[in-house]
Amino acid sequence: MKINFEVLKSLEEDVMLDLSDQELNEVLKVENQILSKFEKVLKINTDGVEQMHYCFEIKNTYLRDDENSRTIPKEKVLSNAPEKDDDYIIMNKVVV
Repeated sequence: MKINFEVLKSLEEDVMLDLSDQELNEVLKVENQILSKFEKVLKINTDGVEQMHYCFEIKNTYLRDDENSRTIPKEKVLSNAPEKDDDYIIMNKVVV
């Protein structure tokens, strides 16, 4: 697939840019170079290749296991709040 000058002109209007013909030709040249490189990538045979979310098989072993922490029941928190609205605590704005 190649991008032509007319497609760029219509995209130029869509994104509200005002490019000269010279600038459009430069964009056209770069975009077609990128597309030709992607065409090479798409020709790679990936049959039998397992799908991966990351390109490396390294697992994050430095993360700690989740531990249950002490929590306070919502009712107790709300009972200590000076001002509340249903299940929300009302506070004065502290950041200006």
